[in-house]
Amino acid sequence: MMKTNADKNQLNPLCRKCVRTCRQPLSVVLCDCKRFQPYPFKIPRHQFDQIDLFSPPGLPPEDSD
Repeated sequence: MMKTNADKNQLNPLCRKCVRTCRQPLSVVLCDCKRFQPYPFKIPRHQFDQIDLFSPPGLPPEDSD
């Protein structure tokens, strides 16, 4: 089971694209895997936005530069 992002960087490229938890290290050469199940969707890298709690509803939040 992966604990950190550093662990994910040390995975086989085929395993990084798979939903299953049977992961192989980067040193293993995999050409094909009969258990390979790709993600059914793309996972974008989401940047969370700070929620503005004090502006009235319907108004855009103020930028605090």
